[in-house]
Amino acid sequence: MGVSVAEYLGQRTDVDTPTIEPAFIKPDNRNWERYADDLPRCPFTAGNICKKAKSGNEPVCCVRKPDGTLWLNCSDRLCCTKQDIPLSAHQRNILYQVGKYIFSQDVHEDDICVKREARLSVIEGTKYNADYVITLRSGRTDYSGPDRLVLEMQGGGETTNTGVQTNHIKSWREIGARSNAYLRRPTDASTLETNAWRRQQEQFIVKGNIAMKTWKGYGIAFCVGTLLFDYLKDKLADANLPDLRNYNWTLALIAFKEDTSAPPTAGPIPLVVDEDRLLYTNYQTFVQALINQGEPSLDAFRGTFITLNNETVIVP
Repeated sequence: MGVSVAEYLGQRTDVDTPTIEPAFIKPDNRNWERYADDLPRCPFTAGNICKKAKSGNEPVCCVRKPDGTLWLNCSDRLCCTKQDIPLSAHQRNILYQVGKYIFSQDVHEDDICVKREARLSVIEGTKYNADYVITLRSGRTDYSGPDRLVLEMQGGGETTNTGVQTNHIKSWREIGARSNAYLRRPTDASTLETNAWRRQQEQFIVKGNIAMKTWKGYGIAFCVGTLLFDYLKDKLADANLPDLRNYNWTLALIAFKEDTSAPPTAGPIPLVVDEDRLLYTNYQTFVQALINQGEPSLDAFRGTFITLNNETVIVP
């Protein structure tokens, strides 16, 4: 079987009480602002309207694979960025965890400073925003990593057969004896790690390069779920990336997993840094490893071609 709904509008489905109720979602193609008073608020931001419900989609935050692994299904789930509003308790918790694994386990919450949606420029004038720029109030002391970093958070992970999952949730909405057990039934949808990485790697490469060029001692950290971390590690298994955790690393890959240290309780699924999935290495080496994945492909450049008049020719 495929994935199941693990979290619906910040409510985990693997507990049976209280019964999760369907959220109001935008019902037609009109502007969402018409429904602003009725649309649900995202539990992981500082009271913003749920972006999925605003778009007319079901507010699924996470899905779960058959082995129990979470796949973050919404770009706001891990730690989204919103300017000019206070950080939510969830955002502060995630950023504090990240800060301890970037700087030191000894840092205090009020030592860590972030700038949200910081504007970054590239040569041709295209504008990029960093999710965060993170540093310490007092600057670097004796830590092995960068003084300031671009901090990127995994965007929403896509799934296959989303229509199947949507229809399943629709049937859950319509049944009389609604239950969390019904909502968490497996569907034929599955995770798409490849698409998630393809969508983010351009910005990851560009933003990291901007950090490297801006000042010596700057770097980039990328926070992902465990499935995307494993996908990247598998792709780069032959790259022999140097482990620079205790040296002058410039790139960190930090995975978050479900915190299973306590029995499940109603509410959001708690996330914690996965200490078995941490990578500290050199940014340039990492990017070179990505580029070097290609192999010579002579057959692609010779053999059967067609002319623009649709005549078949053989090119040696």
